Amino acid sequence: MKTITLNLILLFAAAMLVFTSCKKDEDNEPAKNIVTLGAQENTTHGAFLSVTEKKVYKQADAFAASDKIDILCFFEEAGGNNIAIAAPGTGINGIYTGETAPENWATKNQTYFTDPATEITVAQFDQLKDGDAIIQSYYDETVTSGNRKKKDMKVDDIYAFKTVSGTYGLFKVTAVEQGATGLVTFEFKTK
Repeated sequence: MKTITLNLILLFAAAMLVFTSCKKDEDNEPAKNIVTLGAQENTTHGAFLSVTEKKVYKQADAFAASDKIDILCFFEEAGGNNIAIAAPGTGINGIYTGETAPENWATKNQTYFTDPATEITVAQFDQLKDGDAIIQSYYDETVTSGNRKKKDMKVDDIYAFKTVSGTYGLFKVTAVEQGATGLVTFEFKTK
């Protein structure tokens, strides 16, 4: 009887060890690159993104790190821009104010944006992972000038981009609030 009880206890302990050491599939999913960029008068969210650092900066800090900034957010009702993103080198002047405004930066990186060269659905975007080779193929290489901004952002818009350092990426808009205090939230994936 003691042997049967001891075997049952050992079997139960081994089963508990197996079940407690298993990870859920969700635990193995990589972190998503989701950022919120605020427009020029948004005091909660920074407006400036370094893609390589995966970091959002507020204006004063972006001024000091201008060589790292690839994308900025702004709101401008004129011209139908509404909530838009742009490269620091786009030449958007008078939107941000003060000595640390992008037009005063030492480095004004150029990032180019295109509609994906091959159609991509939200479901297909969601299946991609950072580093996937196919990400580069969505950028339209025939774009050599212009397209340094994308305007009037809407939820589920998907755009391809290429930074000055040669990083290719895709981003999917997940939230938008219009206005000078507005914002855009998007998930991005790079190659």
